[in-house]
Amino acid sequence: MSPRIAYLHGGNNAQLRSFEDFSHHLDDAIYLDDLPRRDLRDYAAVIVPDAMDSERIAEHGRQLNDYVRGGGFLIVFFQGEADWIDVVDLKWWPSRIRDWLWWTKGGHVEICQPEPRHPICEAIPLPAMTWHWGGAYQLPEGAVPILSLEDGTGSLFLDMKTAGGGRLMVSTLDPHLHNGQRFMPAATRFLQGFYPWLDRELGIRRPARNRVTYLQCVHTLDNWEPEEVAASLAAAGFTFRTHPHRALDEAVLAATDILYLPSNYDEFFLASRAAALLDFLAAGGSIIVCGEPHRPFLPFLAPFRAVPARPFDNLKVRVRDDRAGFFANMPDGFDGWSGVFGQYARGWTDMPPGAIWLTDVGPVHDPKPADWLWRYPAEGGTGGFVFMHNGDNLIRYPDHGPARSSLVRDICVGLRALRLGQTVL
Repeated sequence: MSPRIAYLHGGNNAQLRSFEDFSHHLDDAIYLDDLPRRDLRDYAAVIVPDAMDSERIAEHGRQLNDYVRGGGFLIVFFQGEADWIDVVDLKWWPSRIRDWLWWTKGGHVEICQPEPRHPICEAIPLPAMTWHWGGAYQLPEGAVPILSLEDGTGSLFLDMKTAGGGRLMVSTLDPHLHNGQRFMPAATRFLQGFYPWLDRELGIRRPARNRVTYLQCVHTLDNWEPEEVAASLAAAGFTFRTHPHRALDEAVLAATDILYLPSNYDEFFLASRAAALLDFLAAGGSIIVCGEPHRPFLPFLAPFRAVPARPFDNLKVRVRDDRAGFFANMPDGFDGWSGVFGQYARGWTDMPPGAIWLTDVGPVHDPKPADWLWRYPAEGGTGGFVFMHNGDNLIRYPDHGPARSSLVRDICVGLRALRLGQTVL
């Protein structure tokens, strides 16, 4: 079996969103209707996420059990009786949480990580396994409990070897559903611990997503070789290189995780590279775009429009949504390069559907998006991110104080965290 992980789904929105969140740690999303045509021996592990229709998954029970009998590692999250699993004898009963409002009454839930603790507990502490569950299993002989009812009557998450050298991990928790619904942060923390653990368990090494390429557009000292930004990125664990933007090709993109495009680029040339840039995004690369597009060189970009320049307060940029932490270190007035408002941004572009509006520019009663963030909707769910800055080169900001020249670093840190699933939107 190759060191790859398959993720099954039934087209459920929460399953799909969770796959996108953690696609860095996964390899293939397999639609249930396509499963009979796939050879699961190609995978070191197969995930059956929660929120799965019981009858639809049961139709594939033989294929999944045969995968385990052949030495595969099957991981099943299922609220209810997974009676289609026959590679071991699982006895389930409909145990439920005693009080759905436990978190308002002292925070105690009748579950525990039994001793000796399973190694996964180092990656997923008890609070990240704590919300509710959908039944309990009697612990089969030889199985290792991970999460159990406090009174010892059943297990909610267990791991076991099976005949034929296979491995089965089952849980009645539903982290993919609640992460995908953006409901119950503990479920997201569970998956943020689970998927990196699974990669380590299988000996799979994923790329660090830390390679930044700065495309050089104009031959001026501060724009051509941004030394301060390079130093701040290196201190944050990134590799940084510069490259002339009119020499952009597939080889440059293949060696890049985050592509930085300052203002003053050649829109005609970049339009000729649009296919390669879209392939880069579809494969998980991210792009930071600075500038004021006139002839948009990618299909999701739009022409720049200026806000009224009077009164000057219209040019004051206000952070609206910083859920990814891009502006966490920015002081008040960070946008005023040399004290001049309007240098950072003077207008906006229309956002593609699903984009997140990050900062405001323009009148307070009629704000426009100076910065926005969007995930490229790749068919395989592996798309990277676009940070669109409608203004000057971001390497300038802030131009003073302890966080000097750190905005590009913080944006790259945030994009890396999003791509690795350390942050979800």
